[in-house]
Amino acid sequence: MSLKNVLVISEDKGDYLIIKAALERATPRRFQTTTATALDRPIDALIDNEVDAVVLAQAPETDYLLRLAQKQGVCTPIILLLSEASESTRRRYRELGARDFLQRGNLHDDLLHRILDYSIELGKAHEQIRCLSNHDPLTGALNRTGLRAHVERAIERSQRYHFKTALLYLDIDEFTEINSEYGEGAADQAIKVIYSRLSNAQRKTDSVARVGADQFVVCLEDVRDESRLRVIADKLMTLVREPIAINDRQFCVELSAGGALCPDHGSSFEDLMEAARSSMLQAKSVEGSNRYFTYREQLSFGLHDDPTGLAAELRQAMRRDEFELHFQPRIDLRTEQVVGLEALIRWNHPSRGLIQPDEFLPACESMGLMRRLGYRVTEKACEAIKWLDQRQLDAIDIAVNVSFSQFQDDQFAEIVKCIVSRSGIDPSRLEFELTESTVLKCPTETRLRMDELKANGHSFSLDDFGTGFSQLSHMTDLPISALKIDRTFIRDVSENAHQQAVCMMIIDMAKRLDLLVVAEGAEGRDQVDFLNSVSCQQVQGYYFSPAMPLNEIPGYVEEQSDRVAHVH
Repeated sequence: MSLKNVLVISEDKGDYLIIKAALERATPRRFQTTTATALDRPIDALIDNEVDAVVLAQAPETDYLLRLAQKQGVCTPIILLLSEASESTRRRYRELGARDFLQRGNLHDDLLHRILDYSIELGKAHEQIRCLSNHDPLTGALNRTGLRAHVERAIERSQRYHFKTALLYLDIDEFTEINSEYGEGAADQAIKVIYSRLSNAQRKTDSVARVGADQFVVCLEDVRDESRLRVIADKLMTLVREPIAINDRQFCVELSAGGALCPDHGSSFEDLMEAARSSMLQAKSVEGSNRYFTYREQLSFGLHDDPTGLAAELRQAMRRDEFELHFQPRIDLRTEQVVGLEALIRWNHPSRGLIQPDEFLPACESMGLMRRLGYRVTEKACEAIKWLDQRQLDAIDIAVNVSFSQFQDDQFAEIVKCIVSRSGIDPSRLEFELTESTVLKCPTETRLRMDELKANGHSFSLDDFGTGFSQLSHMTDLPISALKIDRTFIRDVSENAHQQAVCMMIIDMAKRLDLLVVAEGAEGRDQVDFLNSVSCQQVQGYYFSPAMPLNEIPGYVEEQSDRVAHVH
């Protein structure tokens, strides 16, 4: 058995000697200790791959070290050694990233061994989840989560050193035809070849991400201007369209590409991605092959051609109440009955019909409409629960998504309480879903809002779990009752051993924390069977049903009940 290396950082040599002696008494022997007293820069030791856990004694620089560890993305578990361990002290240090706590005078061998064993194993699981959640399993490219992290760091550097950061959004034209003609295996190989060509052409400061089945985004640092970005785009498109040889056959692919620059076209990840994607869609709408547009070259199409016009339309839509909810069923895997619904917003545009949220929610956020829209969604969800009750479907709960801007509202919990009270529904039937990014942006405020809502009777689920959660200690701090495994880990779970391992790990952890597990994005029976076999409790996905209008829910519930009864 390889020994686990435990680093003790303390000004008091006695701390090191006591912990060292206790760890040497572990049976079987599995720990070895080192000390940072001889190091000028302890942070160097925190990012050492040879260190499995850190015991950090409380000192004046403790806050600084914990913040620095967070900023550096240190995954090594940090356990604080305290002289006193009040709840307020623990809570503050948890928010700074401490994994667990030890108290001087109470360093019993069994306790110390157990805390270190648990923290090290949890740290490994966290690192595996972070690695898998940041990369595309087929190509090894960054996924959207990993791309966001790189782009945000690049934006910081560009602001500090006064250069431009650029995004190129590349879409493979008619990729479905490649799938149909050459087969899924050949299409996957083509994606790998394209990624290889893009990554081989990048500089050390650049990155390539796969953000869709047939879409890549290239992040480029220190790009002089739009003319230089066009040169780079032309070079990459020329490189990609060279013949691809697979199974003794050759074929070529064509691209549509869009580019955007920071700060010219946006100064946040969301703004740059939207600008680059919009430019790509413009290129795709023009006949021909290997087309490229930069953001300001856009022609008129749809909602995004005129931001002023879009803003006016959204405000009018709010006044006219053109937004509506569709509901995707949550299925109990044991009974295959509907036990819950996730409320998903749609814009019922008078001329374009139903518009998906990713087309208008970013604009709502930038215009400051999210709070108002969020309260309207809550009202509609309460109305839906009351409507279901009238049809004897009172066992079905509804979950609504909460944005970060809503959690910044000091009156959020009180307004929700008034909405629920006015509707007359049981508040326990209304669940709130938070994403990991919402939790991480402001943990203290998030905890406060959640406590207020919990006191009103509401429950919480953590959405997109595994795609960016950087402090698993929040799992024990926040009043979360359910985890939703992100579809990233479900897509190929029936045949991908890594995805299976992550799913099983999340489910096992949730069980130990007494949390419900819901898997998102199940589209095939093989995925459902695997999730059932590893005791996942609930599932959402197209295998059972897409989101649907409320008036279709009773019929679907009855149809699902009849189907299950027929099978059994």
